[in-house]
Amino acid sequence: MNNNYSNLIYIKLGGSLVTNKKTESTAHPTTIKHLAAEIYNFKSANPATQIIVGHGAGSYGHIQALRNKLHLCAHSSERWSGVLEVAQAVSQLSRIIQRALHLAGLQAKLFHPSESAICRDKQLKSLDTTKIKHTIDSQVIPLIHGDICFDETCGASIISTESIFAYISTKLQPTNIYIAGTEPGVYDSYPDGNIIPAISASSRNTYFTNITTSKSPDITGGMKSKVDIMLELIRHYPDITVRIFSGTKPGNLTNALTGQYAMGTILSDNHPHS
Repeated sequence: MNNNYSNLIYIKLGGSLVTNKKTESTAHPTTIKHLAAEIYNFKSANPATQIIVGHGAGSYGHIQALRNKLHLCAHSSERWSGVLEVAQAVSQLSRIIQRALHLAGLQAKLFHPSESAICRDKQLKSLDTTKIKHTIDSQVIPLIHGDICFDETCGASIISTESIFAYISTKLQPTNIYIAGTEPGVYDSYPDGNIIPAISASSRNTYFTNITTSKSPDITGGMKSKVDIMLELIRHYPDITVRIFSGTKPGNLTNALTGQYAMGTILSDNHPHS
């Protein structure tokens, strides 16, 4: 491990959870409020635990990105206009979530990954984590989000919160990553299947053909992409455990963070290691 953050966790608030993904730039303020309160209560009960919070773009990014065809390369001036539109929209949502955390009693500093991120062929290659580290050291919560970033080969690329989490994990390794969305976990067959209680790197192929992308506009690949990115991270850092669950019902995030109830889908390394 390349850091001293033995009590560091990441919490992702999914775009489908904090926004109405089918209606452009529409937040779910009541949901955001209860999620912020649950993070505050957990932090108050566990003051030694350090937290990074991330959120998806939801209807503050995916709809705009698809309208401007940003899943393609962004080189033309018209496409760059779309890049700026998406960046502005995501920033708006971040400020809403930052204010909710503040009102709940938490100090959170907002980081826009696009300010330092460099991609190549739609893959995140570098991101400055120095200020994120200093923020954690100052007992302040870094708040990050999926973003649209400069791409050396493609002009600009949409990078998911999971991709950003995976990159930051190489510098600031968490013990756990909690991904709260609207689905109760990962289905073995969507939408009529069962929730898979656990997936490991070795069992990935058993399930992966049936895991779907997303039922609402999602330019970053939906559930399949989330699972793939997280399992690849665990392959390199087998001490990390990831939980994917629904944060819709008040109390669910608390239950996930405290481990009181078996819920959602656990992604982990299933091979014992010394």
